[in-house]
Amino acid sequence: MSRPFKCCRVCCVPGVTYFKPAGIPLRVLDENRISVEEMEAIRLRDLEHLEQVQGAQKMNISRPTFQRILASARKKIADSLLSGKALRIEGGNYELAASRFRCSAGHEWDAPSDVSQNPKLCPICSTSNIFPTPAEREPSTKTAPLVGEEIVTQLDQKYVEEKDMKIAVVTEDELTISQHFGRAPWYMVFTVENKKISGKEKRAKMGHSHFAGQEGPHATGGGQHGYDMVSQNRHASMADAIADCQVLIAGGMGMGAFDSMKSYNIEPVVTDVKNIEEAIKLYLQGKLPNLMERLH
Repeated sequence: MSRPFKCCRVCCVPGVTYFKPAGIPLRVLDENRISVEEMEAIRLRDLEHLEQVQGAQKMNISRPTFQRILASARKKIADSLLSGKALRIEGGNYELAASRFRCSAGHEWDAPSDVSQNPKLCPICSTSNIFPTPAEREPSTKTAPLVGEEIVTQLDQKYVEEKDMKIAVVTEDELTISQHFGRAPWYMVFTVENKKISGKEKRAKMGHSHFAGQEGPHATGGGQHGYDMVSQNRHASMADAIADCQVLIAGGMGMGAFDSMKSYNIEPVVTDVKNIEEAIKLYLQGKLPNLMERLH
């Protein structure tokens, strides 16, 4: 008796499921069909840069199975690109993982990934301003945003443990914090040793101007600002220059960018403090609250 196939776990079904060469009618095109789990393997290995062992764990399959699925997908994509064939994404043997959602007030909860079942209202505060969070994030241990002394207490505990670190700040003039993360052209990166600044440097930052001619800087996926693949790729480019940093301070940013930075193990902090050195000082003292209401 043959062994039954194991369902692969995927984070979502792609929103765009057909690609074709420009200017060639569909009726004369050959096509390659890629399953949903093959696209998930491509996403995990080639977009998220996970090792095969990690990718297999995410999909709840063995490493050899992950390798086989990945090789099949890459071969079909290469054949389509080199032979001028269309790509259709459909079918497969998969199950959807639960999705995590966040409202504008900071509450988080899990819900089924099926688009038809996506929540319309936050179950805690009933707001309709809801965003999906990156699928790979660990569930939050809190259901409400920190405020006032609670934030300061948590920050103090964190910085006692993290004495040596690097903090990036987005800026346009090297003195003040930029109010828009996406548009800022520079990072000021501060090296902190034993809770004191020991050095700083200016680094170029990818910004909206670098993506001119591409699809809009705030393209949407499923109607949610900043969570589509184009935006996620841009966020990855912006994070590359500060991959050695543990913290990013900005005056404002999108919810999608905020979650992207967290997925790269960079803790984003949004503040209304204008002066860079003042913000760094407050942060090191554990007195720089993260103003979630400044996310958009």
